[in-house]
Amino acid sequence: MATRARPSRRAVIATDAADLTLTELLPMLANRTLSARELLADCLRRIYRADPSIQAFVTQTPDLAAAAADRADRARAAGTAVGALAGVPVALKDVFRTKGVRTTAGSQVLATYVPQESSAAWGWLEAAGAGLLGKTTTHEFAYGTTSGPTANPWDLRRSPGGSSGGSAAAVAGRMVPIALGTDTGGSLRIPAAACGISTLRSPRGRIPLYGVIPLSPTFDVAGPMARRMLDISLLMRVPAGPAAVPGYPLDPPQDLSGVRIGLPTAMSWEPVDDQVATVCRLALDVLVARGAELVKIGHPPNTEAVLAKSTGVFDTVTEYEARLVHDALITDSHLYTPQVLERVRSGEQVSPERYAEALALRARWESDWRTIIATHRLDAIAHPTLDAAPPLLDGTRPPEGPALRQSLPWSIADFAVLSVPAGFEHRGLPVGLSLAGLPEREAELVGLGVVIDEELELWRSGPPLMR
Repeated sequence: MATRARPSRRAVIATDAADLTLTELLPMLANRTLSARELLADCLRRIYRADPSIQAFVTQTPDLAAAAADRADRARAAGTAVGALAGVPVALKDVFRTKGVRTTAGSQVLATYVPQESSAAWGWLEAAGAGLLGKTTTHEFAYGTTSGPTANPWDLRRSPGGSSGGSAAAVAGRMVPIALGTDTGGSLRIPAAACGISTLRSPRGRIPLYGVIPLSPTFDVAGPMARRMLDISLLMRVPAGPAAVPGYPLDPPQDLSGVRIGLPTAMSWEPVDDQVATVCRLALDVLVARGAELVKIGHPPNTEAVLAKSTGVFDTVTEYEARLVHDALITDSHLYTPQVLERVRSGEQVSPERYAEALALRARWESDWRTIIATHRLDAIAHPTLDAAPPLLDGTRPPEGPALRQSLPWSIADFAVLSVPAGFEHRGLPVGLSLAGLPEREAELVGLGVVIDEELELWRSGPPLMR
């Protein structure tokens, strides 16, 4: 039976710096009880040990990470001011352009592409002193929910989810403390839940997309991935990065009296695997114990039309926009995988009129959810991030990824939404809980995620490969 029990002693690891979270590492680096070089060495040892099995990295850049570590160590030794992330190794999904470092977007179309400038999101972390340790796998052009050939660190037979699965697997495998990914229809949240880590999809524009290879520009966002929700909050506080939203928490809020959490039962709790649903409800008890109230809610009347496959808002908009993005690349159609080529070409069937109708339906969807939130006085909406465990990989056919059903509503609404580890189902696979809310209240939403994460402390648990 699924339980909310704390991780067993056997599952808790604290052998070297690679096992520590960003929240733990930053003060150690600042007071020089740990050097950036020592941290990097431990991460490289973990990569050497784990990545041959997990295959999270497309390109490794240890020299760049070492140069950043040395700069940080020299500056700290000299008493010179350093950036908030000085010497911290970072992985980037291979859709973030990196000056002088190959950026493939998981496709043979860009197999030899070396950008002349870096993405704004990487520039933000680099300016804070972080070091690039490598680029991670993605579904080709981020157009899907797999991340081949990457395996899930919790069960090497299973998908890590996608399309930011390489970043999620690198973090879950403790090869880097933090990573960046992107999310169009769920590509941060799906792999985070599948791999047992935390993430945040901010609304569009919070983290700049300049220099990110696009899929669907009106849906794409960039976001952080880490083992601990408090690490996500710390990252969002790093200066000169995301558009300012005050109040990202440094500590979990203690009193949640008056906080109301909506449960969209028919839309997002049915049908869901019983084990997954039980684990998520137990995690929500953490909020209830501090005074929060759970409220069953309905969903907008046009839900079926908005979320329908092929004809719904997401597929209509992404197909139309992906076709425009790939117009200049499609001449090399023989280099695409058949699956992604078919998806790109499907946009030829979407007329401008149908696209405009989908955008109008999207605007109504956002308005309807704002009305539901106001009517029920909700602070967040909660449901399982995935409706079942990530699928098994089958070497005889193209890999299958988790479904988008749970994640699409909030991409379409452009709400803030996070995924936080909620526990484990009976096979020891991690389960993620989603909390969604209004963009203007993103920091408060993160605080609710921090409450759950700091109570359960699932970030102390490691996948079997790490034990």
